[in-house]
Amino acid sequence: MSQSMLKEPISRRTFLKLAAGSAAGALLFRFPFQASAAEEVSHSLTIAPISISTLPDAETSARSSALVRKSYDDILRIVNTISDSGLKSSVLSMIRDPRPTFMANFTSSAAITRVYNQLVDMKLADPAKISADTLLPALPSHNQPFLTAPGSGYMSHHPYPGGLCTHVCSNLHITQGICRTYKDVFGYDVDYDTAIAGEALHDIEKPFVFQWQKDGSSLKEYTLAGQGAHHVISIAESMYRGIPAEVVVAQACAHGAPTGAKGEADVVGWIKAASLLAGKDPVRYGVLRKDGEGLPAPHKQEGYIVHLGDHDWVLTSPASQKSIAILKDIAKSLYGIDAASDAKKFNDFRNYIGSQVSFMYINHLSSFPDGRKQIESLVQQIILK
Repeated sequence: MSQSMLKEPISRRTFLKLAAGSAAGALLFRFPFQASAAEEVSHSLTIAPISISTLPDAETSARSSALVRKSYDDILRIVNTISDSGLKSSVLSMIRDPRPTFMANFTSSAAITRVYNQLVDMKLADPAKISADTLLPALPSHNQPFLTAPGSGYMSHHPYPGGLCTHVCSNLHITQGICRTYKDVFGYDVDYDTAIAGEALHDIEKPFVFQWQKDGSSLKEYTLAGQGAHHVISIAESMYRGIPAEVVVAQACAHGAPTGAKGEADVVGWIKAASLLAGKDPVRYGVLRKDGEGLPAPHKQEGYIVHLGDHDWVLTSPASQKSIAILKDIAKSLYGIDAASDAKKFNDFRNYIGSQVSFMYINHLSSFPDGRKQIESLVQQIILK
C-alpha cells in the first residue's frame, strides 16, 4: 500500500470566500481514492469546492489552495535554513516581494531599444524571435506575488496558479537531497547556502514574466539569449539587488551547467544578457572572469547542484500536458465546456483544479487502470455543477 499525505495544519488555513453565491463560503473536505483493487492511493488535502458558475480568477484560485500555501510556507522554511543572515534576508525579501526593481533602468523606450540593440549585436537576442517591444513585459499596475504565479508557460510545467510555489518547493527539496547525498556518500559539505539561495532565486521573476491575462491564461514568454526570457530576467534582478556573485553564478547555471566549452559559453551568455538588463559590469561584479569570456575559475560545484535541482520539469511538463488534455475532455463531457469555443471558462476550470490538487496528482491517477474514473470523481468534488 502506498500513501501520499498532504495535510495543511489548521493554524495555517486561510481561505478566501470564493464567491458571493457560495452559501457558506468555502466548504472543506478530504477525499480518498481507490486506484485499483490491489493498490490504494490516498491523497489527503483540504479543498475548497466551488460552483462551476462561480469559478474565480487565477490569483484567487492560488490563494484558496492549501497545497499552494503549504508549498510557499515550505519554501520560506527551507530558505530560513541558510546560515548567512544577510543572504537569508535578501532571498526572503525577494520571495516576499519579487517585483522587478531592475526595470528602473527602463523608464523610456529609448533605454529599452539601446539595450535591445546591444543584445542583438552580441547575438544574445534573435530579431526573428524578439523585438525591442517584446524584450520585456510591460510593468503591470498590480505586482503579482510569488504565491500566485504559474510554474512556467501555460503548456509547460506546473502551469496553474501557485504552480511556481510547487515547482520551487520541489526543486529546493531536491537540492537539499543532493547536498545531503554528497555529504553521506563523499564525506564533504558543499556550500549549502549558495546552493539553496541559487535554487530559491532561479525563477524569481516568473511572477513578472507570466502575468495572468483576462482570458485566464498566462502571458506569452519570449526567448532571450537562447532561453525563456524569465531565466535572464531573474538573473538580472538578482544582480540589481546585489545578491553575492557566487550565488548569481549558481543561479545562472539552473538552465545549464558549464560541463564543457559550449555549456560554459551558454551560461556566460545568460550572465552577459542579464548584466545589460541590470546595468552592471559582470567582471567588476565578479560573475565573469577578467577577460569577460568565462566563469570565475575554478568552477564551483554549487552551480551544477542548482542545475540538477532544477530538473523537476522533466516529469512535470509532460504530466501537465497530459493532464490538461484529460481535463479538456472532462470539461466538455461533464460540464459542457468546450475549450475551443470558450477558452476563458476552460482556463478558469483548469486553473482552479490545478491549484487545488496539481497536475502531477491528476497525471499520477491517470496511470491506474481506473484512473479516468478517479479523476472524474475528483473533479466533481472540486467543481460542483
